Amino acid sequence: AVARLLCEKRFSAVINACDAGREGELIFRYVYDLAGSRLPVMRLWISSMTDEAIRNGFAQLRSGHDYEPLAAAARCRSEADWLVGLNATRAVTVRHRSGGSQNLYSIGRVQTPTLALLVERERAIRQFVPQDYWEVRTQLETNTGGGFRALWTRLVPPLPKLTRFGSQAAADVVVQRCAEHGKLDDALGPVVETLEQKKTREPPPYLFDLTSLQRTANRRFGLSASRTLEVAQALYERHKLLTYPRTDSRHLSQDMVGELPKLFRGLAEMADYTPFARPLVQNPPLPPRRVFDDKKVHDHHAIVPTGKTTDLSRLDRDERRLFDLVARRFLSAFYPDAEFANTEVVVRVGPAAVSKLPGAAKPRPAKSATGAGSEEENEAMLDTEPPPPDRFVARGRIRLVPGWQVVAGFGETPVEPGEGEDATLPILSVGQKLLGRFELISKQTKPPPRHTEGTLLAAMETAGRQIEDEELRAAMKDSGLGTPATRASIIETLVKRGFVQRNGKQITATDTGMALVAALPVPSLASAELTGSWEARLSRIARREDSREAFMRDIGTYVTEVVEAVRKAPVDRAMAAAVAPQSQAVSSPKQALPNPPARTRAQSKSNPGTTATKSTAATKKTTAKTKVPPPQAVNGLPCPQCKQGSLLRGNKGWGCSRWKQGCGFVIWFEIEGKALSEAEAAELVTKGKTRKSVWSLPGGKKVSARLVLNLKATREQGAAQLDPS
Repeated sequence: AVARLLCEKRFSAVINACDAGREGELIFRYVYDLAGSRLPVMRLWISSMTDEAIRNGFAQLRSGHDYEPLAAAARCRSEADWLVGLNATRAVTVRHRSGGSQNLYSIGRVQTPTLALLVERERAIRQFVPQDYWEVRTQLETNTGGGFRALWTRLVPPLPKLTRFGSQAAADVVVQRCAEHGKLDDALGPVVETLEQKKTREPPPYLFDLTSLQRTANRRFGLSASRTLEVAQALYERHKLLTYPRTDSRHLSQDMVGELPKLFRGLAEMADYTPFARPLVQNPPLPPRRVFDDKKVHDHHAIVPTGKTTDLSRLDRDERRLFDLVARRFLSAFYPDAEFANTEVVVRVGPAAVSKLPGAAKPRPAKSATGAGSEEENEAMLDTEPPPPDRFVARGRIRLVPGWQVVAGFGETPVEPGEGEDATLPILSVGQKLLGRFELISKQTKPPPRHTEGTLLAAMETAGRQIEDEELRAAMKDSGLGTPATRASIIETLVKRGFVQRNGKQITATDTGMALVAALPVPSLASAELTGSWEARLSRIARREDSREAFMRDIGTYVTEVVEAVRKAPVDRAMAAAVAPQSQAVSSPKQALPNPPARTRAQSKSNPGTTATKSTAATKKTTAKTKVPPPQAVNGLPCPQCKQGSLLRGNKGWGCSRWKQGCGFVIWFEIEGKALSEAEAAELVTKGKTRKSVWSLPGGKKVSARLVLNLKATREQGAAQLDPS
């Protein structure tokens, strides 16, 4: 329809109203070229959908020729990704296949550096050698009975602070000498040496962009990045409750200020938000500068509610939880800062004067096999006996004014007395004597934690910050690896291709993924620097400081060098012996079923009973266990819904060959977090149900259930329904 309209002679021009960015420009150019249109092009450049923004945009239309450099940069990015990914994938795959292996080792500018992040972390964990260390802690009490805990800390400027002992003997010395002076009436006993109290303010957090929303949803609810995007998209498209979710901005544009009363009124009509939104309706706040910043809004503004009201009970659990996150984050942005009273107390045991003992200030760094541990793991340790006096530090934090935290749902949490930042401290004064009990705590250093989807998204977002080249680092400052709209799919692709796997909330590199990164003869394929160098040049092309021809010529040279390097590289034994990556479909059930591969369609026409893909080991195991004979794969079976088409395997599930004619039958590869084998799907289609097996429901509950065929289910739900009865 669009192509036909672009070629109608009754029009004198066409307005490009795609996203105000490089990729939006590319989408328009592709459609325009595909249609073969000759219409003059005008450009509408807006970042928000308010009436004011749209009117202003139409009043300031510019010629499409002004955006030719941006379009050239967009085409360069698209074609370079394709050329490098295609050729590197073919070269690495062919080089490391052995015998009759059909392993496919896919390479991508974003995909492979993301895999490298996980591989680097996995290597650090596997190579990590734990190291023993000791801490000295004390339980201190006032003469009125108030108590708190504190940690021995070396406080000898200009030397760095230390809290760990690498020698048990040195720590024992500290415990013994402190224990000799632990009484209230001891002249050298515990005394409050310094007491620092100050009030701090904590402003509301920035609004959500897609990546921060995905990270928060993963941390709080365990939602995958793809599931969060899917739910946010449903709240945007179907329910009209949220603004466009695929955004990288955490700010709003100034034209949104006039929309605030409408947004506040809409939220005030929902009972969950009435207490927080109604005051904003009655006393409209001044728009905060940290929220409204046109310079920080690019293609789209931050994710916020649209002002539409609804009965929240009509949303499913994930939709309601995600909407609640966005609504509370939006409302809290217009509330005052939270205020805290922070207290740091230093307690001295021993004489006030500092003695100078030989070798007392010779700490050694904690040993890390890779140097990739966290800051905590790399903290230095003290091997020698420190000079007296000994000092113990405790910190406390009390919330004075809740401010925005009430809206965000952060209630008062009782904290047990301790030495943490939020510990509750008794009333103290400088010079106050205390009673102390001292103990030695034995610990071990820990390896860096494995990534969750939340931490991996953060690592992708900030990739390139450590690049030494200033220009490349600046080019990646606002991009990182991938975009908010593509990062979730990159993770899913790595899982699907068997390079990484999910273990609960953790994501780990598989042996196949580790072998792939280790075998790459061109380090830049697995480095964020490749993206940085591209982004720097693409920015120059968009500014007319570089040319598309020169960039693509260099890409051709780079591709040739990559292929030659792979050709000459020795065959990696680990790669050749690696198990072929399995297709672990972890699709979002609300995406349309993609077209099946052309080969599969051809096979289904010539031989409907032919299996398009080999059964995986997991499928064989399931088949043997349930004794369901798989004489025929799902592909080629007649569609049970329309009775006319046959079932084909797509990238996300099995669907009807007549899907273009409107048959919406589909069985998704994954049901309730469990991958469905071909044998189970065939049994479901032919018998209407599967045999019972154990299923894990949300919350960790395990039930014995079967799948039943439901032809009345929506396409989003899929025809396979779990029946625990």
